[in-house]
Amino acid sequence: MTWPNLFELSDLPSWLQVPSVDTETATRVRQYVNGWLMSATRLTAWPNPVPDDLFAWAIELAGIAFRNPDGAASESIDDYARTNYTARRKEILDAARAAYSGAATPSYFFPDWDWHWVATPTTSSLTQ
Repeated sequence: MTWPNLFELSDLPSWLQVPSVDTETATRVRQYVNGWLMSATRLTAWPNPVPDDLFAWAIELAGIAFRNPDGAASESIDDYARTNYTARRKEILDAARAAYSGAATPSYFFPDWDWHWVATPTTSSLTQ
């Protein structure tokens, strides 16, 4: 069975607004994103067609993976300093988890509580 990719390799340079991204790098980035989102959503295959929310999360995660592959919080070289928004990856994965994994809904049906029950008296077979 074949299932769709979250995004096409040609979508990555467009999102990053760069002329090109080599195929091997784009493929690896897409694999990272697949792993992150599959773990968060617990889906075993992507819906076909891929919903807009999954596409948006995937392409944004791809940008994070491409620009900051080691997950560094900040980088300083001489007078150049860059702070990466590392919390964004967690925000995206939490949103995907809530939307697709069923984590926000009960797994079983729980009937309404019956407040009219009567306690059964305890008895003991030991009498004195």
